[in-house]
Amino acid sequence: MRAGIYARISQDSAGEKLGVGRQKKDCTKEAAERGWDVVEEYVDNDVSATRSKVRPEYERMLADVRSGHIEALVVYSIDRLTRKPSELETVIKFADEYSLALATVAGFMDLSTQEGRMMARTMGAFAAFETGKMGVRLQRKFLEKAELGEPHGFSPYGYTRILPVGTDGQPTGRVKRDVIHPEHGDVVREAARRTLSGESLRSIVTDYNKRSIHGPKAKQWNSTILRQILLRPTNAGLRQYQGKVLGLSTTQPLYDVPTHDRLVALLNDPSRKSNFSGSSFKYLLSGLAICGLCGGPMRRQIGRTVVSKTTGATKRQPASYSCAACYKVRRNQEAVDELVVELVIARLSQEDAAGLYKTGDSEKAKDAQVAIEAADAKLARAADDFAEDAVTHAQFKRITETLRRKRADAERDLDGARPRTHLTALAGGEVRAKWIAMPIDAQREVITDLLAVTIMRAGSGARFDPDLVVVKWRELS
Repeated sequence: MRAGIYARISQDSAGEKLGVGRQKKDCTKEAAERGWDVVEEYVDNDVSATRSKVRPEYERMLADVRSGHIEALVVYSIDRLTRKPSELETVIKFADEYSLALATVAGFMDLSTQEGRMMARTMGAFAAFETGKMGVRLQRKFLEKAELGEPHGFSPYGYTRILPVGTDGQPTGRVKRDVIHPEHGDVVREAARRTLSGESLRSIVTDYNKRSIHGPKAKQWNSTILRQILLRPTNAGLRQYQGKVLGLSTTQPLYDVPTHDRLVALLNDPSRKSNFSGSSFKYLLSGLAICGLCGGPMRRQIGRTVVSKTTGATKRQPASYSCAACYKVRRNQEAVDELVVELVIARLSQEDAAGLYKTGDSEKAKDAQVAIEAADAKLARAADDFAEDAVTHAQFKRITETLRRKRADAERDLDGARPRTHLTALAGGEVRAKWIAMPIDAQREVITDLLAVTIMRAGSGARFDPDLVVVKWRELS
């Protein structure tokens, strides 16, 4: 008979293939004693028979049975072949269709007889039972390790795993722990710092790829991988198990818990996702400041060239904020920006500035975002119904008024629940230096959270009057 040997081991942490090597040796001996000619070897090393969706060599072995390349199969034991009753039934079916013979090191099983099939199924059921018991034991072991703060699995990006040693250089007997990797740890810290300063994940990974900083697994970084890394409680020295933080970890923290909390609040902010395209404004108050005459938005305009009617001399006016609605209010951009920035820096330099920050309510923010999206969907449906004459104009008007009111309420809830991480980053000393280092989007967000700017009308040619730039401070809970 042309026989194949199948060997498998679930975990080979050392990568030395010693387990499958011993299986192959014993299976080769068993085949020789039966007079079978071994023509193929199938080895799934470091592959689970229960968790792995695909076992490449197992699938190749089945294909060779179908093609008639092998007529017999030798395995060390049934649980090396499979731990799933459904897979065992496939092997039994192959015994019917292709006259497949099966032997284990413990003995031969004639799958053409009811007794042989019963023995195979009994051994398969016992293997499945042992798998279940092993799963319970492993879960309890993993929970115990998590409660002790010990690491599990592979060392995450930013860390390297070490075996603690004593002053004599000998192992202390304690479990391995993760310590900060000298290069990768700095990469994670830099990403956290830049994210909290208002920079997008996309721009950070673009910069990393330009700098040829190798990613965790693949060479290139992407926003999804970076976001997953920044959301890890491990970075703050916290131990997580099945999605819940159980307490402190033995892992060396990259940064403190408040920094981690701010990152989680920022990256889970629904408004951040809905505004992923980013700001289209390049100037501090463009679109934020409003006209004191008509209430329209102020936009930045380049300076105009003015020709004197008397002398004919030309003069270049400075850039300004001008009303995009009535065009009747215009003010020097540099002077307005300087005034507002000084007010912001002065306010955030005060002792109570830290109290302005609110971490945010993630659940409330999610609920508000869902309510906004639901209102938008109903508004679209109402418009379709009105276009199809399914509702009257009066009904359509009443529906839209109600939905717009609900949407406005949800927007207020979302704004109240939205985390204000940039205010926290600024408050607490060195406000001016932090402000200068912030990207324009983050600066605009701070202004939006702190105050409203109204630019009043001034006479033509009048000198800049700071009193005509009205600032109203917002109440922050």
